[in-house]
This record gives sequence, structure tokens and C-alpha cells, in this order.
Amino acid sequence: MKVIKNFLPSDLIAFLHRHYLTLPHFYGHKSIEEGIPFYNHELNPQDPLTNYLCLKVKEAISKEEPLSFLRVYFNVQHVGMDGSFHEDDGDNTILLMISDTSPDGGCFEYIEDKKIKQIPFVQNTLIMFNTKFSHRGRSPKKGVRITLAFKTKKGV
Repeated sequence: MKVIKNFLPSDLIAFLHRHYLTLPHFYGHKSIEEGIPFYNHELNPQDPLTNYLCLKVKEAISKEEPLSFLRVYFNVQHVGMDGSFHEDDGDNTILLMISDTSPDGGCFEYIEDKKIKQIPFVQNTLIMFNTKFSHRGRSPKKGVRITLAFKTKKGV
């Protein structure tokens, strides 16, 4: 588990928050088949903004070894749209907390050593974890929770 706080400049993270709320996002995405649906939007990795964000992630994460991106998307969760514990494809998942800090909900949870651990939802925090960690995003108690997800594979 790797956590980087204040990953992007504050004006860029504020821009991303506003920008992703204006892009169409589609209801019905689930972490697992029987899970609670929430909103999702697949991003084009060739889009200049998405490509730039991938570059910034590579600079921060993959100093030791090359990293390739399987896909990039953002999730939008409103009150009551808790994710379900699941594993991901690829080697590592990298999440960027986009929306405003949620002091009373919206945390990222993962299971390690048979215990549920939490990382509070703090805007502009980047988290990288092995895809085999069972994990989920909790919904906020109010407002909206937006996370940008990078699904990655080691190597080029």
C-alpha cells in the first residue's frame, strides 16, 4: 500500500472535481454482480488531460519499474452507494481522491491480515495497492465521492 498526499497542485484537483461532475457518468456500475450500483465514466487514455494524469502517476509511482495502463475511469458515489469488497484485474490499482474531503464518510477500505483497514477520504490523496487486496469505497454521508481509478500492469 502506497499513499501520497497532496498529489496534484490544488488548482488542478479543483478543476478535475468540477470537470468530472460535468462529464456524463452512467448509472449501473457495480464492484461485484450483487453489489449496489453507482456511477462510472470510462476515460480515453489518449485524451490529453487523461494522458497527462497518467504521466504524473507514472512519475510518482513507477520509478523502479515500467508501468502500463489497462484503463482509466472515474466513479461517482452518492449517499448510500457503498462499494462492495472485491479484487481488481491487472497488477496494481491506483486511486486518486478527487472530490472534497469527506471527514465523516467515503473512506477507502481494504482487508489486510483478515482485518478491515481504512484510509480516510481526503481530496488529492493518491493510493496504490495490489489488485489482490480485497477493497471497496464507502459512500459519503453527504455530498458526492469522486475517485479516479487507474488500472495498471507492470511492464510496458
